[in-house]
Order: sequence, then structure tokens, then C-alpha cells
Amino acid sequence: MRAIGYFRIEADAMQAVSPSLADQEVAFRYLCQERGYQTAITFVEVDPPGEVSSAEYQRMLDYIRRQEEALLVVVTSVPYLNPDPQEAACCLLELEDLESKVVLTDQASADPLEAALQTWSAQRQEDEKGERVKEAMRMRAVKGRGLGKPPFGYRVGADKKLEIVPQEAATVVLIYQLYLQENMGFRLIARYLNEREITTRRGGRWSIVGIRDILRNRAYLGTYARFGIRVPESHAAIIPTHVFSQVQEKLRAKPKPQGYGQRSHFLLSGLVYCGSCGNRMIGGSRRESWIRRKDKGRSEAEYRYYQCQSRTNQSVCQYHTRRAADLERQVMETLHKLDSIEALERWLELHLPSEDRTSELPQLKKRLVALERKFRGSLDQAAGGVISLDKLRDIGGELIRERRILKQRLALLNAEARGELTEKERRELFLSRLMEIREQWEAMTILTRKVWLQDVIDRVVVYDDRIETLLRV
Repeated sequence: MRAIGYFRIEADAMQAVSPSLADQEVAFRYLCQERGYQTAITFVEVDPPGEVSSAEYQRMLDYIRRQEEALLVVVTSVPYLNPDPQEAACCLLELEDLESKVVLTDQASADPLEAALQTWSAQRQEDEKGERVKEAMRMRAVKGRGLGKPPFGYRVGADKKLEIVPQEAATVVLIYQLYLQENMGFRLIARYLNEREITTRRGGRWSIVGIRDILRNRAYLGTYARFGIRVPESHAAIIPTHVFSQVQEKLRAKPKPQGYGQRSHFLLSGLVYCGSCGNRMIGGSRRESWIRRKDKGRSEAEYRYYQCQSRTNQSVCQYHTRRAADLERQVMETLHKLDSIEALERWLELHLPSEDRTSELPQLKKRLVALERKFRGSLDQAAGGVISLDKLRDIGGELIRERRILKQRLALLNAEARGELTEKERRELFLSRLMEIREQWEAMTILTRKVWLQDVIDRVVVYDDRIETLLRV
């Protein structure tokens, strides 16, 4: 088996670090000689003062991808792969995804991922010291002082307590009246407010989720709740106690679903838009049964479709739907036709290019932060024994692949914003991503396929008589 040596040193202390570059090279060659590995190539990561570099790590990944055989990556210890425990775990999962095994010269028999979890756990214990800061915030909450975004209907006053915003409070009262006295459901209330142009705090339209949250929020009783602490009569109430209690009883009396079953993923989630109102279309499914005419037996079938979110959540727009299988097939057929620069040029002649997507940067950064948070949660679960290392590999591997694609897209958009990417280079990169999708499609999970499609498709606009697939090119 061929082995790669990956070493890390500091730019301002090349001779002072321990182990030095020479020590790392000696340990690498000794391990290869002892176990019969063939040395392939070495990469030396030089960290600038006060920073952590990953340039050579990326070069190593590119090298591994070009090889036709599985490789071994030898590194001194987990921190030498990356000093940040979370990033080190990411690196390990990323290398395993490329079918490369990692060996530590200072713990040659240890599982590197388990060693990374130990480092992660030690850091988390240090982070727990920050709980003292949170405790101070809890003490502030005990005094009823506002923390974070105030509920709709309130603002944080000069004394740091919640005070009523009259116009918003009137909307809150109206919502409670419509639900309790007019017997309207969440969707009908949202439609009522939207049709009368009564907006949310940000000037947006109401949804069933927003209505539900207002009807359940105890802040309207004058109770401040934060960090598990409740402070009654902390501020002025908007809704009387007896009205709030009647609403909660009515909410509890609503029939609950018997079970949700396994979550069904839709390939084009987040990409499909309604051609009539411009809002997103969301995936839905329903089961239907009927009596067969021939033998009087019962048959069942599940129907999957995309439906306009404005209709579903806000009771505006019309009943625009499209069968999921038909829509996904048409989109994939469009992508398969683009197999060369010439085909892409012909496609661009018939379709207007997408608008400048640099405005998407904040949204992508937000998604990346959410992904990092989810990965940290998985590390915590594995370090605490809640999930096994194998389960972490399954969950983490999927998250790492999604993170890699998000980072690639962010880098591309930043390059476009700086004017460092030409039109020709952009199209060549687009085609290379399409080719990678085709080559790996069958081996991808549904979640990985969704992430890859989000990398090449800007949006899919569904009209009553046609669909338009707009690409990130």
C-alpha cells in the first residue's frame, strides 16, 4: 500500500516546534519501513503566524482524487492534521470518504477518529467555563430584562423590559379573536391578514407557522420566559388570561396525527418556484385508496408532488401542483443534454442567463453555519457515547460532503464578485461539476444528490404549461 506523509510546521518557528519537520519525516519513513508501506509523496503545511493553513491539505486531496488506488495518509497526531478539533474530525471523515486510511505515528494502533473525539471532548470542557457568562444572562432574565428579539407586539424599552407596540398588539388581539370567536384555522387567519395587507414586523406575509407561534406564546400574558426561567407579570399583557387559556384548550383539542412515519425527501427541495406568484413550491405527499372494479379488492397508492407554498402556508395564489416524478425527470433530462461546451452554448442561446447570484452569499453563509452547528452536535453525541463511531461516520460523512459543496459555491461566488473568474472559466467549471454528478450519481444518497443539484441549478420555475430550469452558469 502506498503512503502519503502529511506534516505541519509554523512559519516563524521552523526549527523550534516539536516535533520538527525532520522529526515528522523520520517518524513517517520509519512507520512505512516497519509496516512495508511504499512512500508515495509528502506534503508540508506551513502555518503563517497566528493562522492555520490548509493549502497543502487541499493539494493532498486533489492528489488522492487523481489516484486509482486507495492510499494511506500518515500524520504525527490529530492536531497536526488540523489544530482545531472540529476541523480535524472533518478532515478525517473527508479522507475516509475518499477511501484513504489515516494512521497516527504517535498512536499507530489507535482509531484516529476516536482520538479526534477525545481532543474535541477536552476542548468542550474548556468551553463549559463560558457557562459563567450564560449564568449572568440568566440572572438578567430573572429580572425580566429583554434578551434577543422581542415577540411580535413588543419592543425592548429603555429599562430593558418589554413594552407594547400598539399597532402590532392590535394584530395580536385580532389573531386571537379570529381563532377563538370566528373559529378560523391557522391558514384562514393568514389569508385574512394577507388579503387586508396586514404585514409581519418585517413587512412580509403571514404564514400558518407565524399564526401558530403567536397563539402559543405566553409572553402575551405578561410572562417573560428565557433559559427555562419564567417571570410572571414581567411586562404589560396583551391577551387576558381567560382568553389565552381558552385558546390553549382549543389547540389541545385539535386531533393529533397518528404518526409521521419516515421522512420523505424531495430531490428538488428549495429549488422549485411557482411561476404565478414567485414563491417556493414545497414537496408533499398523500395516500389514497380505492375499491377495484374487477375483484372488489382495495388498492392503495402514494402520490408525491410539489405545491405552491403561498397556497399551502398563506392561502394565497392558486392550487398549482406538479407531480414530483414528472418534474424531477424533466429537470434531469435537461442536465443530461448539456454534455459539452457546444451544447451549453446552444442552451444559453435559448435561455436568459441567471441574475447575479452574489446576493446569495449571506444565505449560503447562514446554511454553512447551520451545517457546522449540526456537525458539532454529532461530535458531542459521539463523544458522550450517544451514537457510535460508525454512526458518526455515516452522519458526519454526509455533512462533510454537503459542506464541501457549499464552500466550493461560496468560493466561486466570491471569485465572481472580485472579477477573478472569466465567463469561459465559469462555464468550464459548470460542465466539470455536471460531469462529476453523472459519474457519481448512482452511488449518491438522496441527500447528496440534492446538494449536488443545488450546486448547478439556480431554480426551477413551474408554470401551468411549461417549466424553466435556470442554471448557475
